[in-house]
Amino acid sequence: MLILRVLLLLCAALCTLVSVYFGFTCVAGLFLRRGKNPEAEPSRRIAAVIAARNEAGVIGPLVKSLLKQDYPRELYDIYVVPNNCTDDTEAVAAAAGAKILRVTGEIRSKGDVLKQAFAQLTAMGEYDAYCVFDADNLVDPGFFRAVNDARAAGYHVAQGYRDSKNPYDSWMSGSMTVFYWFMSGMYNESRARLGLSCALNGTGFMVSDEAVRTVGWNTQTLTEDLEFTGLAAIHGYKIGWMPNAVAYDEQTSGLWASCVQRRRWTAGSVQCMKRYVGPLLKKRTPSSVDVAILFLGNMMALVGLAPACWGAWDVLRRMLAEPGHVVQILLPLLGALAFSWVGCSLMALVMFALHGKLNRRCVPAILLFPVFLFTWAPINLYAVLTPPPKWKVIAHTRAIERAE
Repeated sequence: MLILRVLLLLCAALCTLVSVYFGFTCVAGLFLRRGKNPEAEPSRRIAAVIAARNEAGVIGPLVKSLLKQDYPRELYDIYVVPNNCTDDTEAVAAAAGAKILRVTGEIRSKGDVLKQAFAQLTAMGEYDAYCVFDADNLVDPGFFRAVNDARAAGYHVAQGYRDSKNPYDSWMSGSMTVFYWFMSGMYNESRARLGLSCALNGTGFMVSDEAVRTVGWNTQTLTEDLEFTGLAAIHGYKIGWMPNAVAYDEQTSGLWASCVQRRRWTAGSVQCMKRYVGPLLKKRTPSSVDVAILFLGNMMALVGLAPACWGAWDVLRRMLAEPGHVVQILLPLLGALAFSWVGCSLMALVMFALHGKLNRRCVPAILLFPVFLFTWAPINLYAVLTPPPKWKVIAHTRAIERAE
């Protein structure tokens, strides 16, 4: 019993240490002043790269938003890469003004699409930087100018601000929106100010031609964005931050669809942990160690479940032993739960307020944001205990030309 208690104490201490580190790095950076990348004269040739599988309903508005960039039209091209399509994605994209790249062979994931797309684009030798978007995105007019500024500042990889185009569709889309606001405004913003490497978030990011040629795009996991984040750190590329490069993403609206999506993310994170934590720690730079800790995050969350489960068992044991004191035993637990719920909801409220989107339509997301956070635990556990899933399409239907 003593050994078990010591192990549980070590688990709690380790989880607390990692949590404190994440909390400190996310908050500390916000108190540091750091200017945006200096404005540079437009000069970089940019290619937008969009993997698309059955996206006929949303690809048009994305292409149109890219054609409205505040950037010289002769300096950028838009490439849509259809794969495994059974609809008219290619025709819709071409009609909207995009060029088409074709892929061959078995395409299992977005990473496979990007590998072939980058092979074709680097062979052209025409572009300085590539910007990756999801087919359901809308892109702010200043995106390519921010990319040009980041390249002029010396960054070969950089992440833009990931916002949402449908925060009011449901409590889940609102919760996903808050999650990405935290990732952009707290995680990446703080790391940029601290001089650490940001993390790629799947869409709205830039990678230079040099970085693609040096690192290669040979991602093997379910999360090509996280994997390339690790590969960039191993190769010595610090991922920059482009707060003015805003991409609006369609968030999933249903709980089940979100769980399927987040299970894939977690499984991909576990794959990255197994492959890259060792090489990242061996690199021994502040950015590589920070990325290694990021890859360990899901596992640390599971480690933290052990003391929590033991505490729940202890409460149940006391309730069975003292049935007359159930209320007194449960009261501290219910108080802690209520405190956590209110705290999480207040964080969501603050994020909606900071983004100027606080109104009655976001109330369900604010009140149920704690549910979104709590569902990560079973998703993490399931992802760790089961084989990695196959990549599945998340349907996109919000064909709007302006974010809500």
